[in-house]
Amino acid sequence: MMITKISWRNVWRNKLRSGILITSIAIGLLGGIFTMAMINGMMESKVEETLITELGNAQIHKKGFEINNSFKDSIPHYKTLLPILESDSILKNHSARVVINGMGSSANESQGLKIIGIDPQQEKKVTNIEKFFVEGDYFEGKRKNQIVIGASLAKKLKIKIRSKIVIAYMGPNNDMINTAYRVVGIFSTSSPDFDKSVAFVQRKDIWRNTGEQFIHEIAFSSENGGSAPEKITQQINQKIKDPDLNIQTWKEITPELATLAESGNANSYIILGIILFALGFGILNSMTMAIFERSRELGVLMAVGLNRGKVFLMIVLETIYLSMIGAAVGGILVIGIIQYYGEHGLKYAETNMGGFSNILYPSLPAESFIPLFFMVLITAIVSALPPAFRAIKLNPAEAVRYKG
Repeated sequence: MMITKISWRNVWRNKLRSGILITSIAIGLLGGIFTMAMINGMMESKVEETLITELGNAQIHKKGFEINNSFKDSIPHYKTLLPILESDSILKNHSARVVINGMGSSANESQGLKIIGIDPQQEKKVTNIEKFFVEGDYFEGKRKNQIVIGASLAKKLKIKIRSKIVIAYMGPNNDMINTAYRVVGIFSTSSPDFDKSVAFVQRKDIWRNTGEQFIHEIAFSSENGGSAPEKITQQINQKIKDPDLNIQTWKEITPELATLAESGNANSYIILGIILFALGFGILNSMTMAIFERSRELGVLMAVGLNRGKVFLMIVLETIYLSMIGAAVGGILVIGIIQYYGEHGLKYAETNMGGFSNILYPSLPAESFIPLFFMVLITAIVSALPPAFRAIKLNPAEAVRYKG
């Protein structure tokens, strides 16, 4: 108990040096943690945008569809399947889709497309492509053959709202189907590739134009489904036991996206580790100088009977106190900054870059601060060891004569 009090008082003996060290730790941690929050927010934004524009949290396909993407690989007995899903509170938020690979053409250009046929009201339960609209509406009119396209596609085909685009694809009977659609909405996401290669139409129009009703994909969404999509697939498997169906989470459908999110967390801890490594040298230098200045005092303490173990503990505790104060100050500041920019956003570029939004919403889960605390604590202890060992190696008879 006495050692803890002495260590605490020693921290404030040289207020200037302690203040500089605490400030440097606080600023370093503020920068490191805010960088983590920005990386985490960037990855979360990318995942969320992908889920709410097309993917959903989980999907059902007929086995083989993901390889062939053929009309013949539609989900069998989907009409009996949908009522089962609708009766479940977790699975009721679903959207049954038609998915076709085709070609979109205007008078100027052509572009390969993934055409997604949806029921607009059902689709709103799963995705929110309307959030990214820059012009037009989301199938609000009653006109037949409406289409919603991306801004990149509109630019390439040189078309705009109310322009016509001809969609061509191979029908269920291997016959070529060409249909003129009118553009009613244009969206713009952070991914130019998505905007150029994906278009939404109403599935009833595809059914009418092909003369058949079929479903290739059922997408699901639920609360927290992005972080724990396995709960959805487990529930589907309990309700539906069909070996011909392939039930996958978004992480299984797009493993590269899941890997991107996970690598972001790892990279942010590496960045913080480098910052703490640099801060460790600052702590080490400051405490070593303190030992030189207090050599006479430490010699006297050991001469009057204070054992070397307690001297060692005193130096370590001083370092821990300084580091924890700096961490607390930096943590309080960074929490406020993250909350502010998490709500208002941080614009770092004029346009979207590399498939990421130009506006960041930093975020960091509360549980992330637990490993951060231990990282700071370990840095403090490791940085305290060299000066602490130097202190206990002092010869009391020589140290008491040290004049500094």
